[in-house]
Amino acid sequence: MSKPESPVVTTAKHIAALFTGRAISDGTNVWRAAPQVSDAFITKLQAKWKEVRETVLPKEFRSKNKKREALGDISFVVDGVEIFPKIYTRNDYKHKLLHGLFFSEARRNFSTMYFLMENNIPTTEPLALLSGDRLHPGTETVLFTKKLKETDIYFYTFRDELHNFSQEKRNAFFILFGQKMAELHNLGIYTEDTDKNISIRPIGDTYDFHFYDFDNFYPWRCMNMKRTIHAVLHSLFCRHYDASLEESEIFLEAYLTVRQRPDLKEELLKEIKQRIASGGSRK
Repeated sequence: MSKPESPVVTTAKHIAALFTGRAISDGTNVWRAAPQVSDAFITKLQAKWKEVRETVLPKEFRSKNKKREALGDISFVVDGVEIFPKIYTRNDYKHKLLHGLFFSEARRNFSTMYFLMENNIPTTEPLALLSGDRLHPGTETVLFTKKLKETDIYFYTFRDELHNFSQEKRNAFFILFGQKMAELHNLGIYTEDTDKNISIRPIGDTYDFHFYDFDNFYPWRCMNMKRTIHAVLHSLFCRHYDASLEESEIFLEAYLTVRQRPDLKEELLKEIKQRIASGGSRK
């Protein structure tokens, strides 16, 4: 097991990842294509999106939360690939500024998912990003990803199912979950909602954890003790299933082994016990 890189190195790598892919201009907009996507595919995607944008969506699109909206009911197929679009709307100075500095939510999401792919962490496959240029950003950016498989189970739905598992199967789940969360953190990726942006893909008697949706990931947000505590507690306790002390200790052992940080055990175990004593997710 290789030693995790320093925060400085991982931060530099994530900033470099923001420039993943190649920029293609269609005269009005800029398309950023993921490295694994061909120019022929992008050309077909451009034509299909133009059709969808003009016929299915309103001319002035307003996302539900005034920031972004995943268009779950408007997927479409290009060359046999089912594509899932997500629109980000820029309606304030903050979003326009971040776009101008290459740090827009959409771009962070796109680059982070590709970074995970490069490091063999299962994630939603990013295909392309559509936006205006830095000086003329327009009002929206569209992120195109490959749609997840129908067999994937949303993380909280899976947590509900844990109640019906044997203790042996629950323990196996928390060992694997601890390892996968640590792999993510070893890559310098921390976001406060990672614990819910997960899908579970059954593979025989085990699972793949697919991490997705990194709108709230910032390259400079390193994994300090406070964030580690937050991530561990959110992983173990939620209203769908609260881990027992035994399950928590199993998760923690697996997590710290992969992170190679046994020095964190005492403080984390203390926080876990306090959360259990106060009612777990009912705190």
